Parts: sequence; structure tokens; C-alpha cells
Amino acid sequence: MSQTQKDSFLKLAKGSWQRSILRDLLSNSTITNPLKSLKGNAKSYSGRYQVSFFALLRRIENAGYTITIQSGKLGGQWGSTYSLSV
Repeated sequence: MSQTQKDSFLKLAKGSWQRSILRDLLSNSTITNPLKSLKGNAKSYSGRYQVSFFALLRRIENAGYTITIQSGKLGGQWGSTYSLSV
């Protein structure tokens, strides 16, 4: 992925939390449950973070990138692995 593509990819984020998710996807190309890193008062807003995460995934796919979701052992979304396919 070129630097221009990386910059446009990072512009899909709305806020620092989403930007950190995108950086993780770019550097590792996979992430697991992003809500498990919430601490303090942020944990009490986990429902909003969940909505935010799925909105980010929609924007990524609407921009033409592919996110592959591999279900976890128990089949739930939060045990899943999310991968960026470029």
C-alpha cells in the first residue's frame, strides 16, 4: 500500500480510538476485540464504542477495502479476528 493510500485509509477514522484501530490494521493487518482495551470511564461507554467500531468497518468497506472476519472459537464477534485485505 502506498503512502497516499495509507493516508486516505487513515482519514476514514473519526477520532483517535478509530485511528488507532486503523494503524493496527495497517501495521499488523489483523486485530482482535478492540473493546477489551477500554479502561476507566470508557468501559461504561462500551456500547457506543461497539457502534463506532462497526461504523468504521462499514466506512472501510465502502471505501473499497476488504475486511475479513474470522470467527473465534465460540463463534462470537468479539472473539473474532478482523483482517485487512489489500
